[in-house]
Amino acid sequence: MCTLNTEDKILNAAIVLFSQKGFTAVTTKEIAKVAGVSEMTLFRHFESKQNLFEKAFDKFVFSPKFLALFEGLEWDLERDLNKICSSYQDILCKNQKIILMHFKNEELNPNFDAALFRFPNEFKRLLDYYFEEMRNRGAIRENPETLAMSFLATNLGLFITSLVMNKLTFETDIQTCISSCVKIFAKGITG
Repeated sequence: MCTLNTEDKILNAAIVLFSQKGFTAVTTKEIAKVAGVSEMTLFRHFESKQNLFEKAFDKFVFSPKFLALFEGLEWDLERDLNKICSSYQDILCKNQKIILMHFKNEELNPNFDAALFRFPNEFKRLLDYYFEEMRNRGAIRENPETLAMSFLATNLGLFITSLVMNKLTFETDIQTCISSCVKIFAKGITG
């Protein structure tokens, strides 16, 4: 139990420092200091800085239950897209440290990209299916894959805007912004 606690301290310190400074700029000595452990303890738990980075990435990477969300949709375009968008924004917000860590660490192994992009790719696949089914039901006529990419880009843009500005433009709360974006998107593909 104590070991897990120590590992968690190290992982938490690492994720914060990697997200603030990037992989290259952070030293194991600095991580150990922030975690409140010795550098030797850090290396007992993680054989290298690269290994620590990979473990921190694994621990904090997205693990949403998005499939269940898509299985519970009502097939009402605006209501469904509001649920989907709200859940996606929540997941992005909860994982902003890992996203920042990725932005700071472009020089790293491409395997990190593959792990990070697993979630958006799965999200796009589910959106493709949803829009295809909505087209089959006669609710929309547009290309499902194009709609999925557009909706994904809209959501990522909303997240990045709030992340960069640390608040939404014009002091609008996230839920109001989501509702507006969804309403405009839904009207644009049905009207």
